[in-house]
Amino acid sequence: MQARPKVLFISSWYPSVLKPTEGNFVQQHIRAAQLVADVALVHVVLSTQHQELTHELKSSPYEEHLIYIPKSTVPVIGFLINYFRVFSTYWKFAAQTKLGKPDLIHANVLYPIGLVGVLLKFRWRIPLLFTEHWTCYHAYAQPQPTRLQQFFLRWIGNKANLIMPVSLDLAAAMQQFGITSTMKVVANVVDTSLFTAVEKRPHGVYRFVHISSLDPEQKNFHLLVRAFYQLKKLQPKVELHVVSDGDFAAYGSLIKGFDFAKSIHFHGPQDSAGVAALLQFADALVLSSRFENLPCVLLEALATGTPMIATNVGGVAEIIHQGNGILVPSENENALLTAMTDIQQRVYAAEEMHAEAQQKYSQTTIAGLFLEAYQMVLQKDVA
Repeated sequence: MQARPKVLFISSWYPSVLKPTEGNFVQQHIRAAQLVADVALVHVVLSTQHQELTHELKSSPYEEHLIYIPKSTVPVIGFLINYFRVFSTYWKFAAQTKLGKPDLIHANVLYPIGLVGVLLKFRWRIPLLFTEHWTCYHAYAQPQPTRLQQFFLRWIGNKANLIMPVSLDLAAAMQQFGITSTMKVVANVVDTSLFTAVEKRPHGVYRFVHISSLDPEQKNFHLLVRAFYQLKKLQPKVELHVVSDGDFAAYGSLIKGFDFAKSIHFHGPQDSAGVAALLQFADALVLSSRFENLPCVLLEALATGTPMIATNVGGVAEIIHQGNGILVPSENENALLTAMTDIQQRVYAAEEMHAEAQQKYSQTTIAGLFLEAYQMVLQKDVA
């Protein structure tokens, strides 16, 4: 077996002109994988903004094919037309990368891309691996997949040669869901050369930062706003900085007129460098989510030496411990308020936190785990 396998990446979620931040964690995984493998990505997007097939090719930092195809809006039959267009486009472009015939397919998020993955697996008789990030396997996560989606999730999952959930919690949920394929947990990745540690020093105002999509169902930003309102009554010199590509307008109208609203600063979407700078600027990160898997922002906070407060959901407890932050129960405003008070009195070692991120979640570490996974499936008969 060659030292550097040829790996074709496909993904249900990936950044595009339509959704610039969707699946940006997949990009980080591919950058890690290219340390140990020759990689290429093919991603097909159904678009109402494109009137004809548009192929965008990038060669750096890895070979990336983004193909936009017009989305049919014809009732009923349009659904079938779209599926045919997607499948035929993947069939064509997957064979046109510099890899030629890949040694294996590495797909991200089982549904719907797994349908393409299974097709390509049998086309080339090569292994099919998945990294899974989706929270849908937890019964409490919303929205839940439809019955048809649940069927395909199980069917696709059990066709995989290996599944790599990003957390132990997710692996257990997938097994309980009915997926019996071999699993190997491989976490999300953080660029520890960009997200570097900065020692937190006392200053006049304590600065919390919240980084999320602001999805009201999952991220539960309302809970954080209520806790911050109570905190502001007790401590005038606190600020909340919000980084998001989501809609802050609903929250802005909700808190308009309150004095504490002047202490909430919305920074809008940021690139990786901007997120790193804001985490280094902040004193603590706060997440108030109802459900998560292994949030990349926690890994980024860890790498910058920024202590964390987060609700104890999904794989969050696999990251946070006494040496780097505080876990609180989900939906508990008083516990969140107490944690936001207590964390100001604690001292955390930023360099030790960065070293933990380097050891567990760096590109080098994740690349090594990917190579183990690739070698594992390439040693088996997949026919």
